[in-house]
Amino acid sequence: METKEELNEQLKDIAVKIDKAVRRLKALRRPSTEAAGTRGKASFITSRQRMIEVAEAEKRLDGLRQQEKEIRDKLHPRSR
Repeated sequence: METKEELNEQLKDIAVKIDKAVRRLKALRRPSTEAAGTRGKASFITSRQRMIEVAEAEKRLDGLRQQEKEIRDKLHPRSR
């Protein structure tokens, strides 16, 4: 069994990771600066690669949010 302090520390770490993941996801969803010069005619490969990176970032973010939920449940067990 983990102590309350350890769980709080894990929760802080997860919160930082979630914040970074959200910023990364926003950056990936923004139009690339390379495409600005070509007026939206980015190559198919670049677009496809960005879509894959966005999907991976979303998976990571979902996993982190699940971890956060599990830690919060450990900290504040609900009576059923």
